[in-house]
Amino acid sequence: MRKILRPFFFLVCVLALLTAGCGEKAAVPKIEPVQYPGWIEVNLDPDARFSVPSAFFVETEAIRQKMESGEMDPYVKTLLEKDRAQYSQKGSIVLVTTDQGAAFLADGSHAARITFQTVGSPMKLPRYGQNLGMDEKALKEFGTATMDGIKFSDGKSLPDGYTVTYSNWSPMKTEIINGVEHLFTAYDKTILKEGVALVTVRILRWTFLNNDRIHILTASYPKKEEAYWNDDGRKLKNIVRTLAIVPSKSAAEESFPDKVKALLP
Repeated sequence: MRKILRPFFFLVCVLALLTAGCGEKAAVPKIEPVQYPGWIEVNLDPDARFSVPSAFFVETEAIRQKMESGEMDPYVKTLLEKDRAQYSQKGSIVLVTTDQGAAFLADGSHAARITFQTVGSPMKLPRYGQNLGMDEKALKEFGTATMDGIKFSDGKSLPDGYTVTYSNWSPMKTEIINGVEHLFTAYDKTILKEGVALVTVRILRWTFLNNDRIHILTASYPKKEEAYWNDDGRKLKNIVRTLAIVPSKSAAEESFPDKVKALLP
C-alpha cells in the first residue's frame, strides 16, 4: 500500500511547494454549471455533481463481476481490478458506455470512460476556487510529477506481454471554468500486446484542489473515436463545464510549508 500511495504523496508534496504563494483570501465564486439537453446528472453527495451524455452508466460491482464471469482480455481484467480498488470509495465513480470487457479493444463500439476520484490530502491545499498562483515553472514541474505518477500507476500489475506507451502530452496548464481555476492536461496512451498496438486512447484530465482533498476528473476514448466524442451533443470536453464541487470547510492542522519541512531529511 505504501508503494501504491508514493506517487500520489509525491504529487501532494510538489503541490505544497508550488502553490504556497497562492491568494489565501480569494473568495469562492458562485458556480453555475452548464446544463446540456439530454445529459444525465451524476450526484456524488456530498462532494460533487456533474452531467454526462445519456450513453453512460455507472460501472457497478455487479457489472464488473458480470464482465469477469466471461472471457475477457487480460488488460481489461487488470483495469477492472484497479477500478475496484480506486473508485469504490465515497466521492469516486467510474462511468462507461458498455459492459463488454473488450470495449476499448473493439472497433466501432463508441466506447468511453469517465472517472471522478476524490482523494484525501495529508497536507492542506488551496481552498476550492482559490487562485492557484502557479507560474510557468511550477506548472512544468507539476506536469512532470503528474506524468511520472500516471506512468507508475499504469505500469503496475500489467499482464505478461502487455506494455503501454505515451505520446502527445499537452503541457500542464491552468484553466478557469465556471469561475474556478484548476489544472488540465491531456495525452495519448497506446496499449500493446507482444509489441503490437491494440488501441490508442485519448485521455483528458482535470485536477481540482479543495482544501483537504483533491478531485480528479478524467474522460477517455479510443483515438479513432475522437470525432464521435467531439460531436456537440456528446462532447466529452464539456463534462467539466457541468461540474460543481462542494468546497471543503475542514480546518487545517498545519500549513503547507510546515508540513513539507517536517517530511524533509
